[in-house]
Parts: sequence; structure tokens; C-alpha cells
Amino acid sequence: MADQTPQKSPTASDEIDLGQLLELINKGIKSFGNFFLRIFIYLRRNALKLLGLILLGVGISFGLNQIISKKLKTDVIVRPNFESKNYLYDVVEELASNIKSRNQVFFQEFDIATEDLEGFTIEAAAIEEEDVKTEEVVLNEMKYLEVLENFKDESFVIDILRSELSEKSVVNHKITFTYKDPTKGPAIVKKLMNYINTNEYFDELKTVYADNAKSRIEKNTLLIDQIDELVDNYSKALLTEKQKSGTGVVYMEKENTLNVPSLLTLKDKLLKEIEDKRLEVAQQTGVLSILNFGKTQEVTKSFFNQTYFLIPTILVVGFVLLSFFKYLERKAKEIE
Repeated sequence: MADQTPQKSPTASDEIDLGQLLELINKGIKSFGNFFLRIFIYLRRNALKLLGLILLGVGISFGLNQIISKKLKTDVIVRPNFESKNYLYDVVEELASNIKSRNQVFFQEFDIATEDLEGFTIEAAAIEEEDVKTEEVVLNEMKYLEVLENFKDESFVIDILRSELSEKSVVNHKITFTYKDPTKGPAIVKKLMNYINTNEYFDELKTVYADNAKSRIEKNTLLIDQIDELVDNYSKALLTEKQKSGTGVVYMEKENTLNVPSLLTLKDKLLKEIEDKRLEVAQQTGVLSILNFGKTQEVTKSFFNQTYFLIPTILVVGFVLLSFFKYLERKAKEIE
């Protein structure tokens, strides 16, 4: 019992510190509540003024929208042909420069009056396409390359690879025309698109591409006939050997075997290329293939750029800041 030490009772200083902490917490809660009460009182006293400012802002926005004409636009989605992507950007930049300078001599050729180009703009941008390949597609492409490797000494393999690479490198583009006049604007867009899609050099190149496509179709057709003949002769040879053996089991020499699955895979690819070439000839009627010639639509803005929201917000925020500065000035005078 003598070894037991008595428990230490809380001192007066500990009780005072705890009481001060509780008092500070109560004061903080009270100050926080008073802050929201002051905001409520401020809003109640100035509710009519704030509502008036909001209505005034809406009225100003409505008036501006009546005075300022809305912008319209036409989007044209195109696909450059004959590696004409750089030409597309150059010709769009040329048109944009002439529109900005109101080049009357340039636009006389298209029967376009320079005064009709008020508010008219043009720009082009690439449409990024996310190429998502499934595992099945990747495996098919690998098998296709393996088949082509078996015929690597043939000249047609180079043409096939060049065609595949050219197809994968082409990206669609969007040409955006903006204007104010809903009647004259679309007519000008059609005239400018006709100018963009007409070029002497590419017109000659189009003829060459069409001839090459037709030649490739003819060669592929001959190759398909040869493959059919090879497979047919091989099948007949197998049947003959089977009849000779009389056992139903055929043993072929290594040099006499034929990779029939590879030939059939190649035949499918040749048929697919014929379809693609026919589609190219049908689509490549100009420098650009027009995928979609959009209709006239209004240029939309994000919510925060709308004047119906922006102007009332500016007026309300300005009034609140003015009230805050007056409060600070009043407190400063009290200190003095």
C-alpha cells in the first residue's frame, strides 16, 4: 500500500485552458452564424436592387441581340484525294486572305460582290479519327502480311502495300464557312467550294489515278483467275493421286504441295482491293471528296458566353463589390 502513488487530480490551470477552448469554439460558431445572418440581411435589404439589376441586364442583352446580327455557318466535311492535304490548307488560306483584304479583282471571277463578304470567314481543320483495332483485326492483318511475304518478288505486292498505306494516311477535314446573310452566304459557300475542288494539276492527276485503278482491277482479276486455276488443278491432282494409291491416303512431294489457304486469303484481299478501287473511281471525282455538305446553322456559344447570363452577372457582381468597398470605407472612418 505504501508503494501506491496517489492519482494526480486536474489542476486549476488545466480547467482554465479547457474552459477557454470551449469559449473560443462557441465564439467561432457564433461568428460563423453571424456571418451568414449578415449575408441574409444584406440580400433582404437589397433584394429589389439586385432583382432590378438582373432585369436590367436581361433587357440590355435582349437589345444587343436585336442590334447585333447572329452569325451563321456551314460545315463541309471533305476527304483529300491524290495527297492534296497541303493544297487544301493553302487554298483555304488564300481565300481567307482575299476575303480579309476584300480583293475585288479576285472575287469578280466568281461573280461575288465584296460587300456581300461582310462577316464572312473560312477555315479548315483535320478531324481526328481514333482508330481502334480489335484483336481479330490485328490477327487478320498479320496473316495478310504473311501471305504477301510469300509473293514478295512479285511487282503487284508493292502496289498493294502502297495502296494500303495511302488509304490509312488520309484524314478527313472540315471546312467551316461563317457568314451573316442567310440568303447570300450559302450561295457564296457553293461558289468557293467549287473553286477549291477545281484544280488543273489535280484534274490531270485524277485521270491518271482512274486509269491506274482500272489497270489494277484488270490485273487483280487475272490474278484471281490464276489462283482459281491453280487451286482447281491442285484439287484434280489430289484426286488423281488418291485414285492411283487406292488406299485413300495421298502422299505429295514437298515441291508439289500448294499452300491453298494462303492463296485463298490472297484471293479475298484481291477481291477487297477491286471493291476499293471501284469505290475510289466513283468517289474521286475532284480534288476533294465531299462527304457531307452541311446546311446553314446558327453559331452556338457556350453557356457562359451568352449575353443573357454575362451582363446580369457583371451588374450584380459590380453592385456587391461597390457595397463591400463602402463597408470598408465606413469601418476605416470608425478607426480614425
